[in-house]
Amino acid sequence: MAAIKNTVFTILEKDPKKNELGWLTHIINYLIVALVFCNVVAVVIQTEKDIAIKYNEYFSILEIISVSFFTIEYFLRLWVCNLHKPFSQPFWGRIKYMLTPMAIIDLLAILPYYLLILTPIDFRFISILRFFRVLRIFKLRRYSHAVNTLWRVIVDKKEELIINFVTILVLLVISSCLMYYIEHDSQPQLFSSIPSTMWWSVSTLTTVGYGDMVPITPFGKLLSACIAMLGIAMFALPAALLSSGFTEHIKNQRRRQHIHTCPHCQQQIHGNDLFND
Repeated sequence: MAAIKNTVFTILEKDPKKNELGWLTHIINYLIVALVFCNVVAVVIQTEKDIAIKYNEYFSILEIISVSFFTIEYFLRLWVCNLHKPFSQPFWGRIKYMLTPMAIIDLLAILPYYLLILTPIDFRFISILRFFRVLRIFKLRRYSHAVNTLWRVIVDKKEELIINFVTILVLLVISSCLMYYIEHDSQPQLFSSIPSTMWWSVSTLTTVGYGDMVPITPFGKLLSACIAMLGIAMFALPAALLSSGFTEHIKNQRRRQHIHTCPHCQQQIHGNDLFND
């Protein structure tokens, strides 16, 4: 049993480039990616009633195959997770693993299907659970290097991103309050309250400008212009942060790939240092 467990662990958890069963790991990964894309496409297409009715049988078969495969994958990962050092305890280690982001995504990928089957009462709102099938797309993070890199960059820059979004939120509230007091007397129906004015702030800060709420007073137009300019600057910051994060991550990755060991002193040196005396 221990040998089987180690084999499953090697296939599911180890880098395919560094294990003897890498070919099988690649096949399983490609199959999961294909199933994820098929499920996302199915969720989108099923919103067309004619297609959903005509091909309902095929959609059902795809759902059963996907849920069966993802369920087996989930419980196999749960079985072998205690071979990871952080989850080494047989019981609490598995509980800890189940609370990790990727394990939660794996569970959400299959849970709605079983809830729809097992729930005896036909609640109207339970049909919303079908929407959660689209969450299976987040399983791609485990199998896509690009998606994994994006996730790491977001985690590395989380403090700067949080500060940026808090600043945007403060600016949203302040601009809504100012515009409400400027435009309320002139347009009491449109700018009826500060919460309703927040819709104007959102469309102006994001430079969408739907035109359904437009200031008509001189001070309102001036404030609108200022908020639009600030919105361009504020929403450009996250893009700059993520761009710099990608650059740093790629540089660090290349630096790690060019580490060499000196044959004389056994000291690790970077590739760039080989040309420096």
